[in-house]
Amino acid sequence: MLLKSLLALAVLPMALGADQHLYHKDNFVVQACSSLIGKTALLFNSTLDKAGFCNVKNQQALGTMAHCIEQLPYKTSRSIFLESCAKYNLTEEQFMAAYENATDKLVVTKDDPNFKLKKIYYKPVKLTQKKVQGAWDSYIGRYGNFNYSHYYGWVLVSYWFLAVLIAGLCNLMYFIAPDVVQSLNGTVSNTFRKYLTLPGLFGKSHSHHKTYLHFLLVMIPTRLESILVAIWVAMCVIFCGISITHDSPNVFWASNAAEIGRKVSDRSGMLALYIMPNAILFAGRNNFLIWISGWQQSRFITIHKWSARMLTLTSIVHAIGMNISGKAIGKYEDRNSRPYVRWGYVAVVAGSIMCFQSLMYFRRNNYELFLFSHIVLAIVFVLGTWRHIIDENFEYFAYAFVAVWAFDRLVRLVRLATFGIRTASVQLVANETLRITVSRPSWWKPFPSCIAYIHFLRPTCFWQSHPFTIVDSVETANTLTIYAKVKGGVTHGLYQYLSNQPNMTADIKVCVEGAYGYRSALYKYQNATFLAGGNGVPGLYYEAVDIASRQSATRVRFYWIIRHYRSIEWFYPELLKMKDMNIEPVIYVTQPNVGLTEPIVDTVNSSEEEEEEQEKKSDLPIESNDYINKLKQKLDFIEFREGRPDISEIVANNIQEANGPIGFATCGHGSMVDDARKAVANSLDITKYRVELFEQMQGW
Repeated sequence: MLLKSLLALAVLPMALGADQHLYHKDNFVVQACSSLIGKTALLFNSTLDKAGFCNVKNQQALGTMAHCIEQLPYKTSRSIFLESCAKYNLTEEQFMAAYENATDKLVVTKDDPNFKLKKIYYKPVKLTQKKVQGAWDSYIGRYGNFNYSHYYGWVLVSYWFLAVLIAGLCNLMYFIAPDVVQSLNGTVSNTFRKYLTLPGLFGKSHSHHKTYLHFLLVMIPTRLESILVAIWVAMCVIFCGISITHDSPNVFWASNAAEIGRKVSDRSGMLALYIMPNAILFAGRNNFLIWISGWQQSRFITIHKWSARMLTLTSIVHAIGMNISGKAIGKYEDRNSRPYVRWGYVAVVAGSIMCFQSLMYFRRNNYELFLFSHIVLAIVFVLGTWRHIIDENFEYFAYAFVAVWAFDRLVRLVRLATFGIRTASVQLVANETLRITVSRPSWWKPFPSCIAYIHFLRPTCFWQSHPFTIVDSVETANTLTIYAKVKGGVTHGLYQYLSNQPNMTADIKVCVEGAYGYRSALYKYQNATFLAGGNGVPGLYYEAVDIASRQSATRVRFYWIIRHYRSIEWFYPELLKMKDMNIEPVIYVTQPNVGLTEPIVDTVNSSEEEEEEQEKKSDLPIESNDYINKLKQKLDFIEFREGRPDISEIVANNIQEANGPIGFATCGHGSMVDDARKAVANSLDITKYRVELFEQMQGW
């Protein structure tokens, strides 16, 4: 992990734009006057006269430049100009002499009937203070805009790194100073957590998605996540327009549309380049910031989504601004005919499609198609951006986001190679769960609450990988056991395949990438309560057993909520291990009268709402009491309760009975996890001890 973090830190200088060019006012002194004079009169042939404005023999050019330099609102203008003429040995005395010589001979070009702009003029030209100031402001406004773009880009990047650093320090305190954390149980601390860090944005919804307009599915961030994202998004919007001013008279643009369009375009385009590496980093599995912050990957996915949206929006603003400016100066057709501009359009279109097709509606209905198209579009977006910026000397940004992407893929390949290709026994249990058993290298150590991405090496899905919670087998050494709920996509394909196999079991080649995640600080608490629902039980079980085996003084309560008794079959060996351990297990069976004498109601591909609706049906088949009685006899150390649990009551009772700080861990159906979150937030004040929530449910 440390090596991974160090490698990732190596690409940060590029992500921050370490090689970018920052402009200084010194750079604008000669340019401002040269540009203004060039638009006013032709004072020498640049091909024949290489010295140009530094030529003592060309008094009209040197004198005009001297009068412009002396009018600039910058104290060191004269010395900067003299330094630019150093190789021509121009002295300050010669400069001042030319200035004095031209003072009485300055000519207003419009008053001279013999003046022609494209013909060399042999008289010093009078430049008004307003025009000189305008030229200076024009350069400050245009190139200073690039500086502001870099500054604001650094802020956007640093914002998340600062948030991660603060989160990491807070997370570290849970492990190195648990007594300090657990002592924070006063009014201020509880109020802060009750109204800011614990609740969902509105009401209780967070893990359980909300549906709008029948098809718009939304995973609502927590209130803290929403605030963090809202501040960052607001900065993105503000930074696109702040510090952009209209400078008149202007030596670059003749109209406001041309000027403001170009400045906004430059600003938004630069900000997009700063956003892009972060957007890629936060989407990756090997995001070292997860390890530093202690945040779940789902939180970084939330940030990734908003980063991608702002990346696309700033890119669109960049394109619109550039077209407005191009139209105003008559370069619209010429610009749009250039390859680098067209590649920019390709990137914008790809990004826009990605934002639309990444809606949860498409992810839920066909995740494999979403993932494949998302990757293809991401490659097109990166390629289009690279081709768009490479000729504009912004290649270091391209190196940054490609390096971030390549780093994640490299680590993935290394993880897969070190685990190797192995044969797994895959069994369909209780018509709802896949039990996957695969040997692991002896040095490959899983840990409580870790996840791994599994490739099933079958012709129809070998390129796909899906995350599952893993546990060390209770029956065989150096063996992993993975439980996967049958849903759509890969698991549904395996469901159909195993249904036709003897004993619903088959040997399948797999490759495991992991382990990912981090250990929570729940074992630091005197009381640990686990609330698991359905297939969310493996990770919580692993952690509960780990705490019970190491912390004999910790009171461990374990609640598992299942639909029917058959669900116990696929987790039976693990439940047996709880016997004679310091764990108080309770199993809630919400549909005790189905699944034994008749086929279990098929919930493959069903949503949480459909499963809950099935639970409400009254004409379901009757159970076999003999089966249930035998099951309860074998698991006599477990308390069975029939019916739907009251999560708020469970949370409140556990808090009131705890004689010390208590931590809750949750994983299961989104609605159950949200109920637990709300219950914990509302129960902080009913005890004098610290109450903590460790949510292990991850959804995106």
